Amino acid sequence: MSNTKKTANFIMAFFSTIMFISIVSRIIMPYISNLNENIVNNVVFPILLTIALLFFGFFQGLLRYSYNKKILRSSSVLLSASTDKFNLNERLWYYLLVALIYFLPILKNPLSSKMIIIRIILFIITLALIEVLLKLSNRTIKIYFLKNGILITGFDIRIGLPIVYGTQIHNDSGYYSYNDIENYFIFPDYIDLYLILKQGKLTFKSNSELARQVSGILKQNKIEMKKFT
Repeated sequence: MSNTKKTANFIMAFFSTIMFISIVSRIIMPYISNLNENIVNNVVFPILLTIALLFFGFFQGLLRYSYNKKILRSSSVLLSASTDKFNLNERLWYYLLVALIYFLPILKNPLSSKMIIIRIILFIITLALIEVLLKLSNRTIKIYFLKNGILITGFDIRIGLPIVYGTQIHNDSGYYSYNDIENYFIFPDYIDLYLILKQGKLTFKSNSELARQVSGILKQNKIEMKKFT
């Protein structure tokens, strides 16, 4: 996906999340107005911010899926394969933001040991939930070899930021023309496609038969195998 589309998706998801959280806050306000202030500040608000974070990720995933689905429907698919697992860097944004939600208030204002324990428990539950959601999302993502390019799509809930100089692409959802691929290498159980200008790579699971087919497609598009020196 181009930097322009990534930026547009980020902005749309950001403002949609603000609208969503505003609506939810108005709905629940009558129900939480009589609750203890400590419960509101240390339980309700962190959970609300967590829901907002998940909404942001899901909304970005929906935008990517809708855009890529149009490309897939209008293209001839030669073959498809499952992509590699999300790496630590791709999960790190969730970890960092969740940590800020649950622990930043502790650094600003002293809390009772009971409230700290509650925040830690909520933090652990949230991380476990996010890990499950990321694994489910990962299973939906596939790489499609099309006649004129490569498409990576699925319900991708990774937090996508506009491309920053030096950021390495790793199976980012979107369309890549064969001109975007500099070379490739076939490993025993997976294949790496290396992007031009050292932007990163596309990695997917493979076997001998799939490797043979992929190699044929890449050779047809004049993409050579990488030589390690």
